[in-house]
Amino acid sequence: MVFTLHRYIFRDLLKSFALAALILSVVLGLGMMLRPLRDFSVNPAQVPLLILYTLPITLTMVIPIAALLSATLIYGRLAVENEINACRSSGISLLTLLYPALTLALLVGMASLLLGFHVIPDFIVKFEKIIKDDAEAIIYRNIEKKGNLGDLFPNIQVHADTADPENHRLMGVAVVMLNRKSKEIEAIMTAREVYIDFQRGQGEDQVLLNLREAKSVLKDGVVNVGKFEIIRPIPRLLRDDIKFKKLDELKRIQVDMTQFNPIREMLQNIQNQLTVERFFEWCQEKLSQQGYIDLRYSDQEYVRVYAEHCRRMKGKGKRKKAELIEKGGSSIKVSYYYGSDPSRQEVLPDKKYQAQQAILKVETRFRQPTVRVILEEVEWSYAGLNNPNRSRLIRYGWAGNALPAEVMIPLTLEQVRKNVIPLKQAKPSEFLKDDYKYLQKECNSLKVEIMAAKHSRLAFGVSCVVLVLMGAALGIIFRSGHLLTAFGISFIPAALCLITIFTGKHIAEQADQGVGAGLIFLWSGIVIVGGANVVVYRALLKR
Repeated sequence: MVFTLHRYIFRDLLKSFALAALILSVVLGLGMMLRPLRDFSVNPAQVPLLILYTLPITLTMVIPIAALLSATLIYGRLAVENEINACRSSGISLLTLLYPALTLALLVGMASLLLGFHVIPDFIVKFEKIIKDDAEAIIYRNIEKKGNLGDLFPNIQVHADTADPENHRLMGVAVVMLNRKSKEIEAIMTAREVYIDFQRGQGEDQVLLNLREAKSVLKDGVVNVGKFEIIRPIPRLLRDDIKFKKLDELKRIQVDMTQFNPIREMLQNIQNQLTVERFFEWCQEKLSQQGYIDLRYSDQEYVRVYAEHCRRMKGKGKRKKAELIEKGGSSIKVSYYYGSDPSRQEVLPDKKYQAQQAILKVETRFRQPTVRVILEEVEWSYAGLNNPNRSRLIRYGWAGNALPAEVMIPLTLEQVRKNVIPLKQAKPSEFLKDDYKYLQKECNSLKVEIMAAKHSRLAFGVSCVVLVLMGAALGIIFRSGHLLTAFGISFIPAALCLITIFTGKHIAEQADQGVGAGLIFLWSGIVIVGGANVVVYRALLKR
């Protein structure tokens, strides 16, 4: 008889819980789809599948509320129909009647933990795969609807007049590159057309923007660049968020934070800037020792630059530039060799250049960092001629020189966290120091964020148990089987737990406010509801 009674109550609990969870999940799921639809122009036909893949996220938030609502509704109906009094008259205790509610609470709690620590990350990967597979179509839909790519790529804005999906190109393009921290404009480029190439394979999928007839817009005019390539990873919407990582991933990130993509990208940016400053230091060292530096342009072409000093230029946009200075302000001399090694003393250069100003600029946007040699107000002549032909140029230069191997030394995250800047003599730039401080701060924040994520997921699981028990007690006390009444009664404990979990997590993530205080506040709502359960059930059992 008792088993039949438990089965009857549990069946009603399960039906009302499933219905409430489904309705709340669909409503929240539609809300989560607004951003992809608005910002990324996702194909509307894929929205049902995207809602399915975000269902575990919404379930994690709604199942405590759905379980609470179900317990309040079912036990309230049992109380108003005097079924509880009848059972107690037959010798069945109140605690025995609560076994179905406790079973539901434990099942829902375990489901919440399973969703938070394991299921959600797998579904997020599937969600991201749909976005990546449709990335090319998203680009063209954005251009056709808004004339730009919106927020598709961080730190870069791409505007285009028209799109040609069949030929994978954009026409009439303007590219604005932003600083990743301040979001200030670092560079503006225009191009007659841009060809888009999606590079998929091992590692991170990337988008290659190949600019044709590109021009760089500067304060003092426009500089023709010709061909130019921009490589960007296909954007991630949710996967770079700690709250969507599996438990084993969280443990790996705690051990090695470079396993977390944003930290790895910041470390790579610091590596690029450090490589630039190492290169300028190497140039100054070579100029001090031998009075020149050798740069390889290609397998056959070499450039030898004579100068006295290599001085790093300061100011925004100049952190990757250095100026070459000769004694007494004399012109900078450059020898150009083709097919021969300039280190051999008997080899004569093919051309000679003299420039009033020479600048070294390092490009780190490519797979392999390269150095560009830029000469201003140049005179050049063929070497080895008795009557050399001379010509005067306003600007001349070489691009694509690979950096020397001795400056391409890997930087570790441990060095950054210990504030070790591996430069021999040169002082690090303020930009590099700021990047070090920024990454150190992000690592500390990540450590706290992982701790808060673990506690918040565990708290959601535990809250399911205390809320279901509280819902059953409130249903019995207020003796109503009406849906609106049950919802109103269950709102206060549910809101208390959710508010304290989310607010405590936010406080904990603010390291300067104290992690411990945030975690205490995170669990405070559950402790309060749990304490209220003890008081309420003691009162019920005395009746």
